Parts: sequence; structure tokens; C-alpha cells
Amino acid sequence: MAVIAEQLSKVLGLPVRQLEPLLALAAEVKLPKGDFFTRPGERADRFAIVLEGLVRHYYVDARGKESVKAFRGPLEVSGPYAELISGRPSRTFIQALAPARLLCLQWEVLQRAADASPELSKMLRRFAEAQFVNKEQREYEFLQLTAEERYLQFCRERKEHLGHVPLHQIASYIGITPVALSRIRARLARKR
Repeated sequence: MAVIAEQLSKVLGLPVRQLEPLLALAAEVKLPKGDFFTRPGERADRFAIVLEGLVRHYYVDARGKESVKAFRGPLEVSGPYAELISGRPSRTFIQALAPARLLCLQWEVLQRAADASPELSKMLRRFAEAQFVNKEQREYEFLQLTAEERYLQFCRERKEHLGHVPLHQIASYIGITPVALSRIRARLARKR
């Protein structure tokens, strides 16, 4: 746990001693490739810090079409955030795209601990702020960047995961069809 605390300390900008109460509440879970952390309809009662591997967050509509919401890799937080906060059942599939190790925290236990700890409350506020900034950034990208720019940005930000993410999932994440992504990739290959 000491190595994890050191890594999280760097990412979150908090001293290790402030992370220790949080880590004491956590349990490690291993997800083989293809297994789910959360599925729609399940009680949303936990979230996780990805230690190793890669997970995707996605929805499936009534026709069976998948819409990829997010990818989360090492030292990123994964969970059905809105449902955790609102107390609703999950609407989100969270699936391992590669074997994953997760550090899981029960939401209610974390909330009680945060009520008793100003440091933990501050960390949760920082987490919520970071989620808001990420969501704003994603909205900006959809409204201001072209599909090609979104693809190139995805490749820059997730280059270590490109081998684990099928192209149709990348297309869904950046909001285009697999055919449109194929055309973008062909155009970029011709430019090189």
C-alpha cells in the first residue's frame, strides 16, 4: 500500500499521511479482461482507483448501440459518479479492456469518514472539482474540435492504451462512426 500511497500523493497533490485513512478503507479487486466492475441496474455503491490496466465506461441504448463515455487507466478514478451521488442504480457499464487491478472504496463508508475528517472532505472536494473540469474539457472538445482533432488528441492522451482499445470504441468515444474514423486514419496516413 505504501507504493500506491506515494503514487496517489503525486497525482492528488496530498501528503501520504492524509491518504492513509482513505487507503485503510479500500479493498483491492482484480478484473480479468472483459469482466465488469459495474452494470446498469446494479446498486451504485462503490468506486475505484485503477492501479493497473484499463477500463471503459459506456452506455447501451434500446437498440443495443454502445456509446463510450470514458476510458480510465492507472491512477485514474472509475465509478458511476452521478449515480453514487444521487443514490440511483447504475446506468453505466464499466468493463475491463485489459486485466485490471482496482482499489475499491464503498461510497457510504467514504462519506462517513469524510464527515469526520476535514482532510478527507477536502480531498473529495478536489476529486469532484477534477471531475467537473474533465467534463467541461470533454464538452469543449465536442463543441470546438473537429473529429480529426479529437482523434489526434485521444491518441496523444491515451497512446499507452491504443493497443487495448478497438477502433470502433475509439470512434464512439470521439463521437463518430467507425467508417468516419477509418477515413480520418487513412487521410492521416497519406499525410505522413
